[in-house]
Amino acid sequence: MQAGWRSLTGTPKTSQMRGGPERHDVHPVTSLPQRADAALIRLAEGPRRRAMTLIALIALAIFLPGFFSLPPVDRDETRFAQASRQMVQNGDPIDIRLGEGTRYKKPVGIYWLQSAALVLVGAEYQHEIWVYRLPSLVAAVAACLLTYLIALSLMGARAALLAAFLLAPCIVLGGEARLAKTDAVLLATILAALWPLARLHIGGGLSRGRAALFWVALAASVLVKGPVGPMVIGLTVAALCFLRRGVRWLAPLRPVAGVILFLAVSLPWFAAITLKSGGAFWEASLGRDMFDKLGEAQESHGAPFGAYALAVWVTFWPASILLPFGLRHAYRARQEPAMQFCLAWVLPAWLVFEVTETKLIHYVLPLYPALAMLAAAGWLTGEGRRPGRVFLVFLGMMLALALIFPAAVAGYSVPLGARPGPALATGVFVSVAGIVWVWRALRTGARLAAAPGFELLAVGFALSVFVPLSGVGYLWPSVALARIERAADLCKNAAVVTVGYNQESLMLLTDRLPVFAANVDEAAARAEDADCALVLVDAADRTAFEALVSGRDPVVAGEVRGFAIGNGRRVDITAFVLR
Repeated sequence: MQAGWRSLTGTPKTSQMRGGPERHDVHPVTSLPQRADAALIRLAEGPRRRAMTLIALIALAIFLPGFFSLPPVDRDETRFAQASRQMVQNGDPIDIRLGEGTRYKKPVGIYWLQSAALVLVGAEYQHEIWVYRLPSLVAAVAACLLTYLIALSLMGARAALLAAFLLAPCIVLGGEARLAKTDAVLLATILAALWPLARLHIGGGLSRGRAALFWVALAASVLVKGPVGPMVIGLTVAALCFLRRGVRWLAPLRPVAGVILFLAVSLPWFAAITLKSGGAFWEASLGRDMFDKLGEAQESHGAPFGAYALAVWVTFWPASILLPFGLRHAYRARQEPAMQFCLAWVLPAWLVFEVTETKLIHYVLPLYPALAMLAAAGWLTGEGRRPGRVFLVFLGMMLALALIFPAAVAGYSVPLGARPGPALATGVFVSVAGIVWVWRALRTGARLAAAPGFELLAVGFALSVFVPLSGVGYLWPSVALARIERAADLCKNAAVVTVGYNQESLMLLTDRLPVFAANVDEAAARAEDADCALVLVDAADRTAFEALVSGRDPVVAGEVRGFAIGNGRRVDITAFVLR
């Protein structure tokens, strides 16, 4: 087994953790990867603000392709965005409304942030999904910066820079940065709490401000996604206390004052929503959302134990290319404080996520920064060594994914009428450049020089996957239906009713709030009660609906065929105008 590991990752040198001497080995600088390596070393060891500026710019370059063009994605994104839109329209920052009902699955934090983004940008952009994605984009960039700061406390400047460069391109973070959901924001709050904890664990001082940051970030995580943040942070603290055989090291966090601050930030809204909802919030958020996910797979999102461990090679891609080095190093250096912190962060929470019945790929995102740190530290320990042959085979397979992804998108979208465009071609070109760069950098043993190649792979992925999918009209029927609604010559108090198609993206995109009828009888009754109406009817209900409203002489305003992502069904919708 030991020989197998050595063949896979090469023979490492001693790890350089924080507190040890920085290496200043002088190598002949000849090839482009070596010149890039030297430049990145100078950047890492220079002023911190320069490294953080570059990290932020690279993260934006990765996250922005598709950010504006990708239509609203059902189901969760559009539910969050529409509820935030209604919060602004209603002027009520306490209650969470979605259509004619409530949305109590998650606390209010994300709705406050998305509502603030809408107010800041302007009500004229209320139908634009990118407005509601702004908190996720900012949080994803902040997560990369916080990963750098945590790793800087634990591992030193080079590993910190590489860890941030590994987190930014990973597929799951890129997806969450482009979606108006909770997960990128949750990640940023967890990292903000772990930053002072890392400094405390490694033996650094902790000011009152950083102690306060821990408790405020913990409270913010609760307001964003309930118990998930405290679970990840709490398990990390518990594991570290076990390893350190005590809790006295936590004293600089000022627990008494901290708990008071935590309650002062988080408790007021929970008290207000309890009174306003009459306890309905707790029934929906704890009973129907959290506890049900623990006990059984919701919405066909079940998977066996170990599913996350298998999926991580794709969901953490391309950073997963260096993950074997991180896993090997984590085992060998498990007694080092930095490795103990990362393992305490990853292992207990990962086990909880694996045993939970409901599984989605983004659930383990709060643990990916720790994997990025492990991968960075493991790769850098082998400085001056070249990887073994087994790793090169593994590397070739992982780099092939850069071309498999766009090929899959083209193979899916072309039969639906989409044509390969310049974005796909550019993405493939950038991906090929990334493949060549990573291969050369890793084969020559240049350490930090591999980072630009990973960023190229991520940009190529975004251009060849997110951007082309944005233009496949078949996937976004709500966009076409919203155009019909705006083009229809309707009266002032028109009703918009839909039966057989209940995607919340339709709420966000239309000027009038549509009513999702439970059946064709309700749809006809709603239309009859209105002065005029636009009724969207799926093909299965069309004949029955026409018979029910024949006295109103329904006029066909348009037809839309497509695929409803939210429920995985093909739809064939006819839009009727009744006057």
